[in-house]
Amino acid sequence: MSRMFARNFSFITAVALSLFIVFPANAQSSGRAASISMDPSISAPVYEIAKEIKIQGTVAKIESVAPGSTAGFHIEVQAAEGAFDVHLGTAPAITAESLGLEAGQTVTVVGMMATVGGNPMLLARILTTPTRIFILRSEHGIPLRTLMPRGSATSAKASKGGF
Repeated sequence: MSRMFARNFSFITAVALSLFIVFPANAQSSGRAASISMDPSISAPVYEIAKEIKIQGTVAKIESVAPGSTAGFHIEVQAAEGAFDVHLGTAPAITAESLGLEAGQTVTVVGMMATVGGNPMLLARILTTPTRIFILRSEHGIPLRTLMPRGSATSAKASKGGF
């Protein structure tokens, strides 16, 4: 019990410290749009959860884009509303293999539409595949650096008998 408490306390402390590091940097901005991409010359609007949309469709294309454009991992989702360029993030852990993605697969994406580098794209916050749910960005649009699948039968809680 105390080992679990210590681990949870360490995790909460780490999250709290990261919030103090991330948010003051944003507070010093000059009112211009925050940059979401790794390339400082490409900027996008600040992520607004009130502008989120939800699409469901089929993965038509999977690609990793090199720096210079909108770097990161993208999928093209063909939905009833049309085709969407979905930006999943830039972390090295985000790959087709780690997300279990393949062309022709049905996915649901929650995110905000933005124009980045002159290209419209859906900045994905939540990706749902047939077997897992991935939280890719925080509610403030900050990309998460690790993948923690939610709702998986093999999650840590399920394997340890947690609630």
